[in-house]
Amino acid sequence: MNAEQEQKIKDLISKYNDILLVSMRLAIAEDFVNLMLLNRDDSEFVLKDLFQNKEEFNKLIMKEFLKKNSSTVIQELKFMENPLPDFQNLLARKK
Repeated sequence: MNAEQEQKIKDLISKYNDILLVSMRLAIAEDFVNLMLLNRDDSEFVLKDLFQNKEEFNKLIMKEFLKKNSSTVIQELKFMENPLPDFQNLLARKK
């Protein structure tokens, strides 16, 4: 990836950051609820009470998730493979 491409991606992430944050918050909250239901972890409390304020519920889940995982995510990012070469090859094949 060249510097221009990297800057374009950074600009687009900045542009769409709010939307991506909401999407991530919703996805984590949905997965959390599905796991509770699947594992019957909701037997000690009533789920409907949690959903009275969805925004507060989603924020709490996201806050706790990030608190427990932010250092792990940062460490994993250091060792992540760059997916761009595969993506670029895929695009080249479609042309």
